[in-house]
Amino acid sequence: MDRLAKHLAGLTDGQRLIANRLLAEPAAAFASAECLAREVQVSVPTTVRFAQALGYAGYGAMRQALITEAREKRGKQARFLQTPSDALQTLEEVLRRDIANMELTFQHVDSHALEEAVSALSKARHRVILGRGISSHMAGVLAYLLTQVGLTSVADQSVDFATQISPLSSKDLLIAFSFHPYSRETLDAVTYARERHVPVLGFTDQLDAPLGKLANWVFPLSGENLLYSHSLAGFMLMANSLAVLAASKDAAKNMHRLKDAERVSQALYFSEE
Repeated sequence: MDRLAKHLAGLTDGQRLIANRLLAEPAAAFASAECLAREVQVSVPTTVRFAQALGYAGYGAMRQALITEAREKRGKQARFLQTPSDALQTLEEVLRRDIANMELTFQHVDSHALEEAVSALSKARHRVILGRGISSHMAGVLAYLLTQVGLTSVADQSVDFATQISPLSSKDLLIAFSFHPYSRETLDAVTYARERHVPVLGFTDQLDAPLGKLANWVFPLSGENLLYSHSLAGFMLMANSLAVLAASKDAAKNMHRLKDAERVSQALYFSEE
């Protein structure tokens, strides 16, 4: 599935029919090449060329990879919500995993890339943040933190991604989140941004993920979770760090701005006096 996501844009029309079928139902690959070809109405050689386009020697090798992946996925599902019976022990296990996620995220950070990313955040005219699923929540939190430190950022889910990117230029910054299963809309939007020479800051689950090959700066976020989702612990480490680093570039200015904002918004909050 990772290979499929990486090579999707370069497939022929016939190969895309196979790709769409596998994305909808990965178990379709357990059938023979003849059965799959008949189901999506392409030739048998097309199914072979499809497998080769993903980097496999042939259809059989791809089929075996899908079987192996399915077994691994069943193993993960078997561990889903396997927690200690005691509530406090469960809390401890969640804490242990999230500490590990933050440590792994920290270990994968390249200091030079981090400095460049902070500089890009600070200098950008506009900052647009994209993501679907759990990524949309990450986008909203990062937009909030950056705006709090004076770097106004937009994470708008009501407008399609291409429309948000179309006004951007090389003076702006696109920030994208992409985790498995990778959103095609997000990857297409990032590709479109790069064509327009818009710099891209990416957050994903592994360096060789599709977004890793598109972004100017990419940071992998570890996210092992007892739930069937991506933990937010590694993300929060990076989001808070980026906001602090950006704010520290001109601490005096940011303090003055925050005092002004507090003065204006004071009437909005309840006072016991």
